Amino acid sequence: MIPDDKMLDEAPVALATATPAGGAGLPWTSLPGRVAGRDRRPSRFGLAGKIGLTVVVLLLLASVAAPLLPLADPLAQTLTLRDAGPSLHHLLGTDLVGRDVLSRTVYGCRSAFEGVAIGVGGMLALGIPWGLAAGFAGGVIDEILMRIADAFLSFPALILAIGVVAALGPSIVHSMLAVGVISAPGVARLLRSAVLPVRRAQFVLIAQSLGVSRMRIAGRHVLPNSMGPVVVQAVAAASYFLIVEAALGFLGLGVPPPSASWGADMAGAYSNFTANPAATIVPGLAITIGAWSLSVVGDGLRNVLLRN
Repeated sequence: MIPDDKMLDEAPVALATATPAGGAGLPWTSLPGRVAGRDRRPSRFGLAGKIGLTVVVLLLLASVAAPLLPLADPLAQTLTLRDAGPSLHHLLGTDLVGRDVLSRTVYGCRSAFEGVAIGVGGMLALGIPWGLAAGFAGGVIDEILMRIADAFLSFPALILAIGVVAALGPSIVHSMLAVGVISAPGVARLLRSAVLPVRRAQFVLIAQSLGVSRMRIAGRHVLPNSMGPVVVQAVAAASYFLIVEAALGFLGLGVPPPSASWGADMAGAYSNFTANPAATIVPGLAITIGAWSLSVVGDGLRNVLLRN
């Protein structure tokens, strides 16, 4: 009799934590204090991780709620107030064409996180099936897929993004998707290394002996128990994608003007830095704080998910 999902999901805890053939421990047995499915140790996310997570949440909220906030129109130009310093109506001054710096910085969160979402989404959409297929199939398929990954990793991501934009035209979707695709082999290699010990686990061998299909075992049982390192890598990569989005904006290859973008706003303001330093410093600080926050959140997740 072939078991249904409920029979497999209700297997004893001892079976789920059993040591696979060859003596290699399962990835989830390294979770801190894991006893009968409960974590009894205090969280090691850390203070920096909590601060970073708070900042990320605030930036996300600002990007979503920007139209509801009492901010000036980020696209409105007032040429008589070009490069004006801070005032009651423009708390951080205006840029080279008289647009409110504070408003454009808040609206720039949208472009930044849109780029991050596109990059991470493209990376995971390609990298997860790639790594799962390599790790679970093994043999010749594994060897071929990993050699393709090595070839992809030889391309500089930013240079490829510039080439894609030159061919297809300026677009944050084109550029960030190209960076995400070129980053996918790293996720594939990481997931493959996590899948290898899981596919030899006792509960996988039992499912195979009961006639469960390979596709179902891979997707329902092997993949969920191998995703910890990938989750950490995705959050850490988000910091990199945010910086790449800003760099492409600085080069004029990100969101098209006059949309708000931290990198593009820095590019337009740095040449006239002395008139209104805030127009350059504030977007730069936003990039730094956003990238740092995502980075420390990734470090916190690594402490919680992957360290003994």
